[in-house]
Amino acid sequence: IILNQLTDDTLVKLYEDGNNEAFEVLLLRYKSKVYSYIYLIVRNKELAEDIFQDTFIKAIATIQQGRYVASGKFLGWINRIAQSVSPDRVA
Repeated sequence: IILNQLTDDTLVKLYEDGNNEAFEVLLLRYKSKVYSYIYLIVRNKELAEDIFQDTFIKAIATIQQGRYVASGKFLGWINRIAQSVSPDRVA
């Protein structure tokens, strides 16, 4: 299987089933968009990097707990996580 040709929802399912490479593909696919989104909110490089990391840790936990709902909108979902992580970090 060529992972980078799969849909986001398929990659999430593969990751849920233990394929760590599937999450790496998602991370590579969206890291610049998610980081840019966070940076636009906080306007601070170090804070954006921290929130970015926290966002993906939270996403990993959610997927591993089987709480990700496949909807074809992974980017929107991950950005909502970023937004929920951000407010308590912004002075």
